[in-house]
Amino acid sequence: MGLGLAIIVLLSIGVVLGFMVVQAMFAARKWRSVIAAGDHGALMELLDQTFDAWRNARPPNGTPPADWRALHTAALTAADHERIRVSILAEPDVRVVGGQRDEVANEYIVARRAAVRMVERLLYEVPHASFDAAQVDVNLEYRDSAGATQTRCLLTTIARREVAALSDWEEGEPDEMLAEWETVDGEGADEPDPDANPLITLDEVEAVVAAKAALREASQ
Repeated sequence: MGLGLAIIVLLSIGVVLGFMVVQAMFAARKWRSVIAAGDHGALMELLDQTFDAWRNARPPNGTPPADWRALHTAALTAADHERIRVSILAEPDVRVVGGQRDEVANEYIVARRAAVRMVERLLYEVPHASFDAAQVDVNLEYRDSAGATQTRCLLTTIARREVAALSDWEEGEPDEMLAEWETVDGEGADEPDPDANPLITLDEVEAVVAAKAALREASQ
């Protein structure tokens, strides 16, 4: 009697787990199909969920605290089903060493490391989406002499999937990887203008979304 009950329980658990797996597969297929078809609302919902999950995740071992804080500031600038652009904030990596605060990396070094990690996330870690290219703009926020918050661009980079696929993600240095991409670094040079030749803009996306909405209304 006991053995028979145990078998029934195990079978029931197997059926429930199987149903959950099948349901997840259908949900993933639905996400991929609607995003590939250009459903901008679905894409925004997916990205919102993905960014929240990244913010709630634990940092991998060995990740500098300043890099992790920079990744947590990720804000979506614009996206469609082929391209995505985000901005993040970087600051110097300051740690307490021997009871004293020590700057172990300046804001530009943190910006390079965080930019590479952000590109990796956007190209390879967004579920149900596969972007052809990603732009990451890294800024520094500071207060001027009047106490107002100002922003300075540290670097901007555009990584295209076919180029990023050849990058050494395991052992490559951030400087080397950024040099392979379309990168403008502001250290020792003029401040980069991330809007000079952007991968994608919000106005562009809004225009496409509005045009599609108008077509749908005209066809009804």
